[in-house]
Formats: sequence, structure tokens, C-alpha cells
Amino acid sequence: MNNIQHIAIIMDGNRRWALINNKTKMEGHTAGAKNIKRIAEECINKGISHLTIWGLSTENLKEREANEIKHIFSLAKKILEHFDWLKKNKIRVKVIGTRENLPKFLNKIMDKVMNETKGNQNLNLILAFNYGGKDEITRAIKSIVDSKISSKDVNEELISKYLDTNEIPDPNLIIRTGGSIRLSGFLPWQSVYSELYFTKTFWPDFDEKELDKAIEYYNGAKRNFGR
Repeated sequence: MNNIQHIAIIMDGNRRWALINNKTKMEGHTAGAKNIKRIAEECINKGISHLTIWGLSTENLKEREANEIKHIFSLAKKILEHFDWLKKNKIRVKVIGTRENLPKFLNKIMDKVMNETKGNQNLNLILAFNYGGKDEITRAIKSIVDSKISSKDVNEELISKYLDTNEIPDPNLIIRTGGSIRLSGFLPWQSVYSELYFTKTFWPDFDEKELDKAIEYYNGAKRNFGR
């Protein structure tokens, strides 16, 4: 029996997958983008209501080569433009992260898809794009200060309301593919009681069986929540 409401994934290993498969970096990112559909559909099959995927970090945007970033922008646009797939599977899309530094065409399609899928209920697909945990918390604090809220009224519940993930349940399980054992700033506020699952499998090869392994790990964990 599945009791997971929200899975969040750090999709790592596209470029290394490309290297060992004699592909270009761009082909690696393309293969990774195609895998989102497979895992999203499997989450629906398993009755998981929320799936967050980290498509681009704030650090990636600053440090990666311009042509690589341009290709990632293009892939994000293609994923979001596949509206028939989203409509068929009744997937609702939400984008979190900083939108200011993104190209106008991408912001336009993001807004359109979020609006047109807002009534879908099979799966909430959250795309963390140009997202960084420190950046998210910094923006939340700035908004609280700008709202002139008294310090005596600031608590965990209030801060959560100012985060990008307001109204999204905290992830039960965070998966990182590609072999690294760290979160790298992914959902730091929301992950305090998440189970963490790390696999050496590169993201393009992370299939339904690999997802089953992660869920099995989660189901075997003892969750005390501080008790």
C-alpha cells in the first residue's frame, strides 16, 4: 500500500549519462527531459498526488555555458507545450523558483500552462526551475519585511506561507539520481522530515523499477517526526 503523497526528485546525471553513451551534453538533457513523462505517469499509477522535479538551479543558470542553458530553456518549453499529454493525464503544473531571469517566451508558456491545467487533479507536477533553496528563503524574508509584519507574528507557519511551495505538502521522499549524496539547496525548509534516497542510477535510466526501489526504501523507514 502506498502512503506517499509527495515525491521530489533531483534529476542528476544527464551529462554523465551522455558521456558514457557517446552522446552530447544536449542529448543527455533531452533524454532526461523525456524521462519526466515516464516517471510522472508512474506516479499517477501509484496514486501519488505531487511530484516535484528540479529542472534548473539558480547556480546552474549562473555557471553553465550559455548554449547549454539555452537548450534547457528549449526543453522546458517543449515539455510545457505538450499540452495534450498534460490534458490526457489530467496533470496540473506549477512552477517554483525565480522567474525574473528567465526569457519572456518561457515565462509566457509557463503562465499559460499553469492557468490551463489548474483544474486537473490526477497529479500536481511542480517544476523547480531557476530554483535555489537559499534564494527561496531569502525572497520569503524580503516579502515578510516588505509586508511590515511584526517580529512577534513571525513563526514557522507564516514563513511557509511566503515560500514558493505555499499550499504544497512537504515531500515525503526526496530522490537524488546520479550518485551524489547531498541536497545541494533543494527544498531545505520543506525537507526537514523527508526521507532521502540516493541512487547511482543516472536520471535518463531512472525507470519504474528504480522508482519502486525508492518507494520500498521509504516504506521500510521508521518515521518518528521528533517523537
